[in-house]
Amino acid sequence: MKAIITSTLALLISSAMVPAVQAQTDSGSSDSQLAHDVRVSLARNGVSNSHVFVFARGGTVTLLGFVPEHEQVALAERTAAGVAGVQSVDSWLARGR
Repeated sequence: MKAIITSTLALLISSAMVPAVQAQTDSGSSDSQLAHDVRVSLARNGVSNSHVFVFARGGTVTLLGFVPEHEQVALAERTAAGVAGVQSVDSWLARGR
């Protein structure tokens, strides 16, 4: 089961990174800034984000990875949604061991 989750996570990360690498426009830099702002906000609000990847594209933020406690999944989603510039949050977070 762990291998399936790891493989799925790797596939999602790689497919999310390809468009970001190809986009070298102003929106690419604003997407990068938005992802950074979300990561900072997560850390400030006590979300353990050492195993969380944050991607942004056109105001949509994707959270992908694992957090140590189930309550942090909802906290991460609320925190990301509260960042200026975030229009929607697509969460692929799970409670890890």
